[in-house]
Amino acid sequence: MGRLLSEVGERALKRPWLLVPPLLGLFGQKVLSLLSPGAQELKTLLTALMTVAVTTLFAELWLGDGKSVHPGRLVETGTLFILPYPLLLVFGAMTSPFVYWMLRADMPEPIFNGALYLVLAAGKLEAFALGALSAISAARRREATGAFGALLLGARVLWANLGFFFLAFAGVWVMQEACVFLARSFALGLLAGFFTTSIPLLGAVALPIEAWRCARLKAAL
Repeated sequence: MGRLLSEVGERALKRPWLLVPPLLGLFGQKVLSLLSPGAQELKTLLTALMTVAVTTLFAELWLGDGKSVHPGRLVETGTLFILPYPLLLVFGAMTSPFVYWMLRADMPEPIFNGALYLVLAAGKLEAFALGALSAISAARRREATGAFGALLLGARVLWANLGFFFLAFAGVWVMQEACVFLARSFALGLLAGFFTTSIPLLGAVALPIEAWRCARLKAAL
């Protein structure tokens, strides 16, 4: 794992144009924060679209050998990232009643905090897993027929390497939280926002692609 992370880091440092997607994401977050509180549904929709767009652009820049992006490939990759996205909304719809019940229930604070943390952790890991699913599918798209065929190949790889990805995503989350905490401790809000966007891109998109390219993953069943 250490060698793989080193390879991802070295590849990222040699390609400064990879800074564009997280910077666009940071700019988009600032713009969305200007929306009125009453436009929550619109904000949620725009946030989802921005997340897919930023992730798609990053994946295409990582997969490509140059600084340009082919429009046709960009659409293909965007399709692979947007198709699984509703699963995040389903998770939110399923857990919202539970969180609402916890807020109204008279339970000890440690139990409440622990349960809330588990819900947050599950949502974070699901988001990382869906990003990895789409990233691997994008890397293997030429082996499949259509978007759903590519997603099926990606899902098989993800399932065959659950242990690897669980440890990887847990490490990515810890790194993200630590970097954001340090940035906020020094009142560097913009840097914290950059870490919030860039670290998941590296950990849930770049790392799975490189792991597949370097044959670090088990063959799917």
